[in-house]
Amino acid sequence: MHTFRARQLRRVNFAPNFEAMQNVTTRRAVALLGYVLSLAASPSFAQVGPIQPVLVLPDGKLEVTHDRPSFEEDFSIPVDVYVAADGSVSSAVVSSSSGNVAADGVAATYMRDRKFLPALDSDSKPVASVVKVNVNMFKRGSKKVVRVTIKPPPVDVETLRVRKLMCADFLWEVNRIKGEAGIKDLSLEVMPYMSAHMYMSGKNLPSELEEKFWDAWPHTLKKVIERCQQDELKFYFTEVLVPALDGTLPSRDTVSAAAAP
Repeated sequence: MHTFRARQLRRVNFAPNFEAMQNVTTRRAVALLGYVLSLAASPSFAQVGPIQPVLVLPDGKLEVTHDRPSFEEDFSIPVDVYVAADGSVSSAVVSSSSGNVAADGVAATYMRDRKFLPALDSDSKPVASVVKVNVNMFKRGSKKVVRVTIKPPPVDVETLRVRKLMCADFLWEVNRIKGEAGIKDLSLEVMPYMSAHMYMSGKNLPSELEEKFWDAWPHTLKKVIERCQQDELKFYFTEVLVPALDGTLPSRDTVSAAAAP
C-alpha cells in the first residue's frame, strides 16, 4: 500500500496536474478573501482556529527545578487542566493515578499554579477549555525537576487546520507562542511539531534518516519562518513548509506532502 501510494504521489510530482492547480487557485482565492475580511474585522492579526491553550514559560525553560518531597521513583502523571478564558487554571485533575497519592497531589498542585495563553475559538475569541498534559517529575543529577508535556488535539482536526493556514496565520501563532508564552524552542510546540509530523507521516524512512530529519527540524523551522516573512500570503504548509522540508531529505526518498489528500 505504501509503495503504491508513493508511486502515485511521485507521478503527481513529475506531471502537471491541472485539476490540482485549479483547486489550489480556488483555495487561495477563498483564503485571501478570508484573510482580507479578518484584517477588516481585527487589523492586529489574522488567525485560523480553534487553538488549544499554550503553557506560559516565564523563563523559557521546558524543564525547571521543583521543590517537592523526595520520591524514590520518577513519575509521568496525566492531568486534565481546566483553563479559563483569561488563561488561569480553574482546576487540575489527575486523569489516571500513578499509584502514589502524594505524587498525584504534587502533579495536580503544580498545574493549578501554572498560567496559559487561553484557547481560541474559530473567531479568535478566548474561551474556557480543557487541555491534557503529562507532568513528568524526575531527578537531573541532584536536582528535582519537572517538565510538562502537552497532548496535541486530534490529529485529523489539527491536520485540517494546518492545511488552511496562510503564512500570516502561521506567523501570528509563532509570535504569540514566542512573545506571550516566552517559549524559546518553537520546534516542539504543538502546531509546528504537528506540521512536521504531517510531512513525515507515511514516508516510511529508515530510522537513521528519521533521526537526521528531527535533528534538523529546529533549524529548518527557522528557515520556514524566514520564508513566510517574505510572503505572508502564501499557504504555510504546501507552499513554504513542504519545499523547505523536501530539502532536508535525499531526493530519492522525498514524496511531497503537498500532494497528499
